[in-house]
Amino acid sequence: MHLETRILVRRKPEDVWSYLGEYSNVPAWDRGVGSVRHNPDTATGVGFEFSTFKTESASDSNAERGKMSYRITEADAVNGYTFQLTNSDGNARYFKGAKWSFKVDKVPEGALVTCAVLFKLRLKYIFLAPVFFLMRGAIHHDLESLKRILEHA
Repeated sequence: MHLETRILVRRKPEDVWSYLGEYSNVPAWDRGVGSVRHNPDTATGVGFEFSTFKTESASDSNAERGKMSYRITEADAVNGYTFQLTNSDGNARYFKGAKWSFKVDKVPEGALVTCAVLFKLRLKYIFLAPVFFLMRGAIHHDLESLKRILEHA
């Protein structure tokens, strides 16, 4: 399944990349992420690994169950950044494979941010396909949060 959404941010592309390039900023704009941790054995750039953990709710305080771990497989301010899912537990248990990519294009009004998600569900979770398809609205909502942060910085 491929989901993609775009948003215009009235900032220079280099400002957007600077913010997006700092993994610790993810909880500020991604509604499902409460915290992030990097793998200290990896360095910035291609090969860098980090994990996101869900926002804890009163009914479920197990953030590890919401864990998603990623490795940067492409890192280029022109062609974008791609993150490959590397774990199969926590929230990643639904996916046979998944990757997220971000691209920032210069436009007269500022920067056009594109977020694309490509994933394959595990067969036993195929019934969730319609739910994940509807989540593209949630991805756009996260980009709107990113836009608010960057335009008011």
